[in-house]
Amino acid sequence: MSQLTLATSQPAASAVTDDDAAQKARQAQQKKTAHMVRNNYLIAFSYLIDGVVLALFHLAGTISWVPVVAYTGSGLVIAFTTGWLIGSGRTQRFKDPGIVIGQTIPAQLLQLGAMYFFPEIGFMFALLLFIVYSTLTMRLEVRQALLAWGLISVASAAMLGLSGQALRIPDSTLAEQLISMAFFALTLWRCVWLGAYNTGMTALLKKRSTELAGLTAKVDQLAHHDELTGLLNRRSLLASLHDEMQRADRQKTALCVGILDLDKFKSVNDTLGHLAGDKTLKIFANTLTGHARKSDRFGRYGGEEFLLIMTGTDPDAALVPLDRMRDALAEADWSEVAPGFGVTFSCGVACYQPGESAEVLLQRADEALYRAKADGRNCTRLG
Repeated sequence: MSQLTLATSQPAASAVTDDDAAQKARQAQQKKTAHMVRNNYLIAFSYLIDGVVLALFHLAGTISWVPVVAYTGSGLVIAFTTGWLIGSGRTQRFKDPGIVIGQTIPAQLLQLGAMYFFPEIGFMFALLLFIVYSTLTMRLEVRQALLAWGLISVASAAMLGLSGQALRIPDSTLAEQLISMAFFALTLWRCVWLGAYNTGMTALLKKRSTELAGLTAKVDQLAHHDELTGLLNRRSLLASLHDEMQRADRQKTALCVGILDLDKFKSVNDTLGHLAGDKTLKIFANTLTGHARKSDRFGRYGGEEFLLIMTGTDPDAALVPLDRMRDALAEADWSEVAPGFGVTFSCGVACYQPGESAEVLLQRADEALYRAKADGRNCTRLG
């Protein structure tokens, strides 16, 4: 009986589901890559803003044109090179595909070098170094962040010691004061933006964690339950049967199994179609589930066959829940399938004998099911 064809085309449905999942995964990866590339464009724009501030200091007579070109050009090279690497897919094999940590290293060296070569506006690069470090700490553990803090602090002190000059905030003229104040305000805005970005990423991570938990639960549901009826699937039923057999051996309790098979189910598919067959299986499963004992395990064994694992039950007691199920099935509403429609089931029952295997137990139940079919169907036979 267990070799009959399933009512649904499950392999084809699974293939479609796998293709859809793969396509969604590719789309999600493309979206993530595009987001990381946009972030690098924002970083490039940030370097341009710094270049504008440097240009204003040049116009105010504070610095020459050299730091304007050198700093801005170096920053743009870092940002666009990183963006190109991410967009080309070359960083996908990295643990950090956005190479945030890798990008901040040359950015920090750029700030330290600028502090050394242009100490007359060193405060600006010190603030930028703080921004770079803040960005870096978003991807580091506490111990790593402390290590980075120590290295940056030592490097900054070394740069100042080598330059022989103190960091200056240009304020000799009104223009320098206004530019310095504007840049300080701009730095505060960047801190606010980083905080908002970090908050957004935290919220997104929480959302993704919730979605992942939902997907994990769905995968677990699919792994242990039949997709059509929602009952335990064959694998879960056999695992439960194995556990119950071990418990019966330990506690010396009775255990019976019943294989239920819908009578003449093939004719339902042939005359009413497979959709009607699916509805029949669902109504059958829902009806019998409501009349199974809480201590028992009931699930889809395969096709139109179902398995009932009855714990603490001897052969005579096994007939009670099956008769109750048979009565409930006769009173069920089948109008959703077809007017005047109804189904019955045949059942073979076998009770566990200490030391026998699950295969032998189920084989005895299957043989009893054959006898129930041969005896006119809609009945139960003991094996």
